[in-house]
Amino acid sequence: MNINLNLLPNSKKIRLETTMNFLFIKHIVELFLLVVAAMTVALIWGWMFLENDFANLAKTAALINREYYTYNQDAKNINKLIKNVNLASKGFSPMGPKLKDLSTSLPSDIKISSLQIDIGGQTIIINGTALSRDALLNYQEVLNRITWITDVETPVSQLFQKENVNFEFKAKLKK
Repeated sequence: MNINLNLLPNSKKIRLETTMNFLFIKHIVELFLLVVAAMTVALIWGWMFLENDFANLAKTAALINREYYTYNQDAKNINKLIKNVNLASKGFSPMGPKLKDLSTSLPSDIKISSLQIDIGGQTIIINGTALSRDALLNYQEVLNRITWITDVETPVSQLFQKENVNFEFKAKLKK
């Protein structure tokens, strides 16, 4: 059996209840501030730790960049050189065998004074002198039989002379 004996007047009871509520709220606020302070300490400690690690990482990266700068530059220069070599060799076709083929097909009564080969335009121009008109026509047939030359043309005006005929053959290169 519980017996409640209330000897306090109502005003004191209300004041006592208000004081107890105030103390309860005070303890909750103190606990909240304690948790916030602990979290703040943890965050500041983590921030300092991360800032220190970042500074060390940045210092290491700067040292690596300074130490290996010449190696990086050498690698960039080599890559640039390789790129240029690849670009230069992209359209390369060996002309040695073709020139040998052209010179072995040259008869003794034909003298070549100039030879122009335009790889980009796929044309070849041969200038020279033939001892006779027949030698010139024979050489035109020989050029037509060469496998890497096609459409050999000579102006008709060059065929009016019988001896010491100056000529100019224009032809196309096969791909």
